[in-house]
Amino acid sequence: MTTQGGLSSDAQALMAFESGKKSTGVAYLLWFFTGGFGGHRFYMGLAGSAVFQLILTILGWSLLAAGGFGLVFLIPLGFWLLIDAATLGGKVSRHNQALMARLNTAPRQIYSSSADDLAKFAALRDSGAISGDEYEAQKRRILGAPADAII
Repeated sequence: MTTQGGLSSDAQALMAFESGKKSTGVAYLLWFFTGGFGGHRFYMGLAGSAVFQLILTILGWSLLAAGGFGLVFLIPLGFWLLIDAATLGGKVSRHNQALMARLNTAPRQIYSSSADDLAKFAALRDSGAISGDEYEAQKRRILGAPADAII
């Protein structure tokens, strides 16, 4: 078993995935309530386009109140938000798949303690996969004891 800081590398990768993955439901809620402000795009990590949506919203409403030219900004923003509604689920899925691929290819430091190895072989012995003699041989090897030593 490989461990780092007490957790196996698989457990660490799973924890990193769980903390970095995005939810389709949350993305759509943000789109519905804060879409014009780019909330769903900020959530997805698309800060550049989120800021652009925010600027379009501010300019659109400001100019609409000032003299009616705000529709020049609000209409394209409206179409953009409709396109986002149709593509948001796919964006979330691609983000999560890319995160998983990145975590699967990330180099992991491998640490293995003697206690972990002994526990692994004890579990194999207890399950019947290896004999008691094979367990004792592995225990001697792990502890660096001579073959004739009594442990």
